[in-house]
Amino acid sequence: MPNIDKWAGDSFPLATWLDDVDLGVDTARLIDDKQTSITAVRNGVAQTAQTVRIESLRSERTIQTAGGETAVIDTVVIGYKGHPTITDTDLQRGDRFIVSGQQYEIMLVMPGEVNSLQAFAKVRN
Repeated sequence: MPNIDKWAGDSFPLATWLDDVDLGVDTARLIDDKQTSITAVRNGVAQTAQTVRIESLRSERTIQTAGGETAVIDTVVIGYKGHPTITDTDLQRGDRFIVSGQQYEIMLVMPGEVNSLQAFAKVRN
C-alpha cells in the first residue's frame, strides 16, 4: 500500500510555521476588535482602568463556582494574559464595573487560562 508521508518527504508542510503563533497576541487582536475600557471596583476601591472585550451570552447560564455557589451569568469578559508587551488583565470574583449604564459583577474567573483571561459576569440591576 502506498504511503503519502514517504512521497511527501515525511514532513508536515506547515511545520516551519507552527512556532510563530503567540496565542496571547491573538487574544489581543480579538479584544482590539471590540474593546471596552473598564474600571473595576474591588472591596470599595477603584482599580486601574483596563481594556477588555465584553460579550453577551445568547441566554442566561447557571454556573457553579469553586466554592460551590450557584450563580446565573449572562456575559463573558475577555482580557489579556500572556501577551509579550501588554499587562495581564486583573479581575477577580466580586469585582464590579459599569459600562454604558449597566453594572456588571464578576462571578467566576476561569482558572488555568494561560493566553487570555476569561471571566463570567452577570448584569446587575
